Amino acid sequence: MASKIRLVLSPFEWFLILLIIGLNLLYSLLNREIAYISTIASISGVVCVVLVAKGHIANYLFGLIQVSLYVYIAWQSRFWGEVMLNGLYYIPMQFIGFLSWRKRMSEGSATRVQARRLSANMRLIIGISTLLATVVYGYFLELLNGQNPYIDAMTTLLSIVAMILMVRAYAEQWVLWICVNAGTILLWSMSVYRQEPHAVIMVMMWSVYLINSVYGLIRWMNHSRLHEKV
Repeated sequence: MASKIRLVLSPFEWFLILLIIGLNLLYSLLNREIAYISTIASISGVVCVVLVAKGHIANYLFGLIQVSLYVYIAWQSRFWGEVMLNGLYYIPMQFIGFLSWRKRMSEGSATRVQARRLSANMRLIIGISTLLATVVYGYFLELLNGQNPYIDAMTTLLSIVAMILMVRAYAEQWVLWICVNAGTILLWSMSVYRQEPHAVIMVMMWSVYLINSVYGLIRWMNHSRLHEKV
C-alpha cells in the first residue's frame, strides 16, 4: 500500500502532508500536550485534499475520517453552519462522491477521475444563487445565536456547491474551495482570539487547504483543457 502512495504523490504533495504533520508536532511541543482529535482531523484532511487535487479516489476514505471529527470540533465552537454542513452533508457525500467518481474514471485508470469545466451560463447561475442563499442562511444562523453567522453561512453554502462540483468532477470547484478556505481561516482565527480549543490547529489545517486549493485549480484546469482537446 505504501509503495502505491509514493507513486501517486508528487514532491509538492508530500511537502503539504509533511507540513501539516510538522505544524502539529510544533504545536504539541509548544503546548506540551497532544490534541489528538484535531491532530488526526487536520492530517487526514490534508491527505484528503491532496488526493482530491490529484484526482485520486482514495480521498474519500480520508475525507470521511476528517469530516466525522470536524463535526465535534465545530460543535465545541458553536459554528452551527459547519456542524450541519459536515454532519448532514459532507458525511453522506463521501459515499456519493466515491460512487460517482467510480463511474467517471479516466480511461485506463483505476484511481483517477476525468476533469471537466462549467459553461459560462452555469457559472453565472451558481454565483447569483449562492450569494442570495448566503444572505438568507446567514440570517437564520444569526437567529440561532451562532458565532460569526454570515461568514459561517458563506463558507457553508460555498462548500455545498463546491462539493457538488467536486463529485461531478468540475475544475471550477477549486475557485470555490479557495474562497471557502480563506473564509474558514478567518472564522477560526477569530476562535484563536477567543482562545477556544482546537482553533490553532484548525487555522493551520485550513491554511494548508488554501495552498492546496490553488495547486488543485492549476492542475484541474490544465487537465480539463487537455481533455477538451482529445
